This record gives sequence, C-alpha cells and structure tokens, in this order.
Amino acid sequence: FSCGSFSDRWYKMGVYNRVPTDIYKVELGKAITPEMVDKVLSTGEYDLITVTHNETSTGITNPIEAIGEVVKKYDDIIYCVDAVSSAGGIKIEVDKCHIDICITSVQKSLGLPPGMSICTFSEKAMRRAQKVPFRGVYFDLLAMYEYIINKNHQYPSTPSLSHMFALNFQLDQILKEGLDNRFKRHEEMANLVRTWAKDHFKIYTDTNYLSNTLTVIENTKGISVCELNQKLQERGFVIANGYGDLKEKTFRISHMGDYTVDDIEELLKNINDILELRL
Repeated sequence: FSCGSFSDRWYKMGVYNRVPTDIYKVELGKAITPEMVDKVLSTGEYDLITVTHNETSTGITNPIEAIGEVVKKYDDIIYCVDAVSSAGGIKIEVDKCHIDICITSVQKSLGLPPGMSICTFSEKAMRRAQKVPFRGVYFDLLAMYEYIINKNHQYPSTPSLSHMFALNFQLDQILKEGLDNRFKRHEEMANLVRTWAKDHFKIYTDTNYLSNTLTVIENTKGISVCELNQKLQERGFVIANGYGDLKEKTFRISHMGDYTVDDIEELLKNINDILELRL
C-alpha cells in the first residue's frame, strides 16, 4: 500500500527480487485506510502486506493500529511496517498493532548518524520465513536470530559496533527524558510548525493524519524553496524541498529526534525574517 515515494519502495523491492507483488495507491497527501486494506485482503489473494507508517514525502502518518485490527481478521497475513521516520518520535506498540515485522533506522527520530537498521519480528513472521527457501544471506533474519540466541548475541557478519555503542548511549538519553515526554515534545514541535504553516502557507497533508515528526507545507506563495534554503544555510539552518514531483510545490520541515521547541521557534523566526512574513 503506497501513499508516496517512500511507500513505493516496498513495491520496488518486491519487483526487483522477483516476488509477485501488487501495489495499491492513494492520492498524494492522503492516508491508507483500514477499509482499503480490508477490501484488498478480502480477495484472499495475498499473504503479506506492507505499510509505511510515516510517509515523509507527503507528511502522512498512516493509522497502523486501525489497519492492524483489520489484519488480525486474516490469520495468514504477515503485516510489515516501515517506521523509519516515526520510531522514537511517535508511539508504536507493535503487539497492540498486530505488526509482524517493524523496520526502522537510527538516523531519523532516534537522532543518530545513518548506518544502522533496527527490526522487530513476530513468531508468526519467523514461522513464515522458515518456509521461504531463498532468503538471501546478509539480511536473513532467521540466521541473525539463531546467532543471537545460540552464540551469545553474536551476528553472522561483523556489525557496526560504533553504531551499537552510540545507540546504547542514545537510548539511555531517551529513557532519561521519558518516552511520554519525548512523544509530547514531538507533538509540541509539530503543532508549532502547523500553526505557522496555517498562518503563512497551507498544510499539504490531510489534516486527519498529520505526522508528528515532519510537516509538508504547500508553497502557496510561490517562493523559491531552493533560494530560501540557501539563505537559511548561511544562518546555520536547513529545511527540505518537496520530494520528487512535489519539489518547489511543497517544502518540508523536520521536527524529530533531538530537536527542541526552542530550535523550531528559532528556525521559523529566521524563515519569517528571510521571507519578510508578518501576521
């Protein structure tokens, strides 16, 4: 199920690995709905679905818990979720959401340099994987699991130890802040950007499914996002242009990881100054 450019990558992975794959898309800026998923699964033609929790090309956060309630009705379905830009900034309860495989990376809401992925998978997913004869080598989750269990948490190949130490430190910092406090901070930053966007531009995304880690803003003033970014960089800030076909039509402001409300206020103050925006 796809609601943007990063959701599309699930489909590309299936195609490039010669796995029979179909894609079901929604309009950009819209969310995947439980009803849509139910309609597809009721055909009985599928054994696995993929959903991107937080689509950063459009600013959508898909309702993974409600979708999970639909998936629960179909015992043979493996439910995979891409949580790359949400884990650590938005609460995700994999068991409550009936997620079988949840994948994330450390460079977004967890606030570390890129280079390490994290995955949870259920016993149901393990049993299904055992039936797959060609699982590859490096990304064979079963092989990893067997090494971890039987060889004192060793891995089949050398992992990035520097990332492991960094993640261990960062998780201590996250727990020190408190998970609920961290999620609340992300929501406060998101609300700050949303209010600013409504005052000066327009939120691109369906407002019923807004992301707490990133906001996509419609460029209603026709500004040059590229020039704005150049001027922001001179002041020590950076935002993201629209992704793909949405370049210059939208721009994206991140509010995830270790950013604070003060950081976001300072960013918006500088954008106002550059663009001479007044209420």
